[in-house]
Amino acid sequence: MKLASHPDLLDRIAAQYALGVLRGGARRRLERLAHEEPAVRAAIHRWQARLAGVAELQAAAEPVDKVWCGIEERLGWKAAEERRSLAAPRAAGPAAGGWWQRLWSAPVFWRGTAAAMAVVAVLAIGIGMYLAHQREAAPADVIAVLNDDRAQPAMLVSWNAASGELVVRRLDHLKLNDRQVLQLWALPAGGKPQSLGLIGRVPQARLALAQPPTAVPALAASIEPAGGSPSADGPSGPVVFKGPVIHSRP
Repeated sequence: MKLASHPDLLDRIAAQYALGVLRGGARRRLERLAHEEPAVRAAIHRWQARLAGVAELQAAAEPVDKVWCGIEERLGWKAAEERRSLAAPRAAGPAAGGWWQRLWSAPVFWRGTAAAMAVVAVLAIGIGMYLAHQREAAPADVIAVLNDDRAQPAMLVSWNAASGELVVRRLDHLKLNDRQVLQLWALPAGGKPQSLGLIGRVPQARLALAQPPTAVPALAASIEPAGGSPSADGPSGPVVFKGPVIHSRP
């Protein structure tokens, strides 16, 4: 499958890569494709450039000492330091205590940490606002891309860890009548297919699951009557889409 032939899918996966939420085998595979396909490399660079601009929204500024002192007092750091100074006089010379102890107790260390945390928070808010404005936020982990009988991507399956849902996005143009639905299946290596839920006829569906189906080697989708397959052994209708699980969560 050439991702360059499917710009919508490529754009979503490139966004996940740039955000750092595409991990494991899926990330390594995309990096290999980026070396081979200029279009994939360009999509990644576009998203990296978009997100890099968020850090430039505010110019760098160093708060005055009075502000830091106020923060330290409210957090109790300054009072604790004063109590330690009164209880045990500091030994003379730079050799007093380990270097890590001196770093840990230094106000400048906490100032740098607080500043870094503030930058991370601003970036997270900015990225969230940007993606909400551009498109629906990409799911956390790509689980599988199901192909049709012509080896064309027909369904993108992702796992949203925050909501505990499997997010199924249809990329196909399959026509279903009012009495038909699509049903998603997990295909164990040595057992019966396990139903993951009904997708229906909507372009995107969310299926609540206890955990992502990453222990199985493949997923499939079949056309079933309304209400799902009546068979306890698996699909009763034709299997129209199928694909391997391409990303396993740690």
